[in-house]
Amino acid sequence: MKYLSPLLLALFLGTCVRAQTYISVERQDSVTTALLALVLPIDARYDVVNYKVRYRTVDVFGQPDTASGLLSIPYDRGLQFPLAAYQHGTATSREAVPSRPGVQERLVVNALATYGYITVAADYSGLGDSDGFHPYVHAESEARAGRDLLLAARQWLEERNIPFNDQLFVAGYSQGGHAAQALHRYLQLNPAEDDLVVTAGAHLSGPYSISDVMREATLSDNPTTFPAFIVTTYLSYDYVYGLFDELNQLITPPYLEAARRFKTEATTLEEFNAELIQLLEERAETVTDVLQDSIREQLLSEDPDSRLLRVMRENDTYAWPPEAPTLLYYCTQDEQVPGRNAVVADSVMTALGSTSVVLESGGARGHGQCFVPALESTLEFFEQFARRDPATSTGQPLELPAFTLSPNPVPAGGNLQLHGLPPTPVHYELYDVGGRTLQRGTLDANRSIQLKGSDRRGLFLLRITLPSGDFVVRKVVVR
Repeated sequence: MKYLSPLLLALFLGTCVRAQTYISVERQDSVTTALLALVLPIDARYDVVNYKVRYRTVDVFGQPDTASGLLSIPYDRGLQFPLAAYQHGTATSREAVPSRPGVQERLVVNALATYGYITVAADYSGLGDSDGFHPYVHAESEARAGRDLLLAARQWLEERNIPFNDQLFVAGYSQGGHAAQALHRYLQLNPAEDDLVVTAGAHLSGPYSISDVMREATLSDNPTTFPAFIVTTYLSYDYVYGLFDELNQLITPPYLEAARRFKTEATTLEEFNAELIQLLEERAETVTDVLQDSIREQLLSEDPDSRLLRVMRENDTYAWPPEAPTLLYYCTQDEQVPGRNAVVADSVMTALGSTSVVLESGGARGHGQCFVPALESTLEFFEQFARRDPATSTGQPLELPAFTLSPNPVPAGGNLQLHGLPPTPVHYELYDVGGRTLQRGTLDANRSIQLKGSDRRGLFLLRITLPSGDFVVRKVVVR
């Protein structure tokens, strides 16, 4: 616990409830591998079924709230898949969240699912079905949203006998990188609370260093394409911590009405950003001019007694040593989230004793261009650790020494003969080492399997399930 600040720890202990009961789970669309292969730059392996989950949680003030999120499941009940939590990036409106069909970032959740992960994506507090103003880059509520959705989804999966294994992967990009780091940290530092142990994490292009790197971005004289992201951070912390009695103590008059409209959801984040850009250009000012002089003075002073700076440090997410393998991915020309966030996080995590952090640069790319290589690196990184275990609800593994295969090795596209099985119909499934189902069917009197794919070679697993539900597994080498 020593890596959690006292304020963050108090917030968690005081506001977290065990949201282990979902309110509703509504089936939405199904997405085929053929469609996913057209829109995603990855190898689509499984069809995907999407569900909207509504679940119980609490808001930033400790009051009961109903939150929403997406549950995306690979459509293959023959395997126990790992769980994954994807923390989404900045949403431009309440409805631009994963649980809503048609939202582009929903495809990222489907990308993880088609790769073989039962994936959840929380909409976050103040977005989707949740009440109130969204507490942007607020670490505690981001972590709680992801954790509570994992618990609700896990309960629903168990009730419906949808198999999953004991692995958990956590990822997120942009604001989601900050949220993924917050969730990963919370789950590691509270291992016994919910029995959710992170297998590997991927924190991607996130603003982990609110009090240092992002503070400097606020003070920069360089123009920014998304000034609303910076201003919304301060509006968020005022909303959560009550830093100011009136909004005009934070925002200067030329920008005050635009900020008020945004806080009351009369405008979207995208519209707020457009208003800010127009005003800044008309006045030849930079984003720091949106804030009152007293705020700029606090940001420049680095005063340890400044309440604003204490709150910003409260929402830094990197001062802890990850135990699970952790990818920190960034790009050097990121104009929205400086890559130094990842460099700082890596140096501090390593100094605190972590030996599992991998720092990876996507090169000279901007924030938008960095996303696809970050996703590809995440999937490659997770695949080093992921398992897809054969699923059975009642059966037990058998030795069955009389059961043999021939020939083994077998030629690609050849015929595999099975010997020594009981004289009853059996079900078979052929998997690759990543757990992807390649063939399945039922064998009656004919105890042979015609292998599909003349170019499919390597090591595979054959699982034979008997009528009792018991099963036996054999390795198959295809040459």
